[in-house]
Amino acid sequence: MPPRPSIPVINTPDHHVAAMFLVLLARAPDTATLRAATRLAESAAVASWALRPDDLEPLTVEQYRDLLAYAAAPEVLDLALYLRGDRKHIRTLMDHIGREIAELLTHYSAPDPQV
Repeated sequence: MPPRPSIPVINTPDHHVAAMFLVLLARAPDTATLRAATRLAESAAVASWALRPDDLEPLTVEQYRDLLAYAAAPEVLDLALYLRGDRKHIRTLMDHIGREIAELLTHYSAPDPQV
């Protein structure tokens, strides 16, 4: 029996588990699409970090990805799946990530670089 294909690990904060489950259930991606979507989401998150607003300059890429996962993990995965993980649409996902982070910053202050 051939080994089962590995499924990508998706960083999901506890408060998003149900929403992530619904995204996966609704989109019902095959393994290749799920892998492509998670790669697209990861690439878009890193590219978005590189273009982050000045208020978020102190954040490392890992901190930015954690902030994004906390704020919008299901939304980002849903759009990445909708785009079928196609890297030609990375800018679309980057713009979405930027809007999610901007929305978060309207409710919470940016990190203080002095701390």
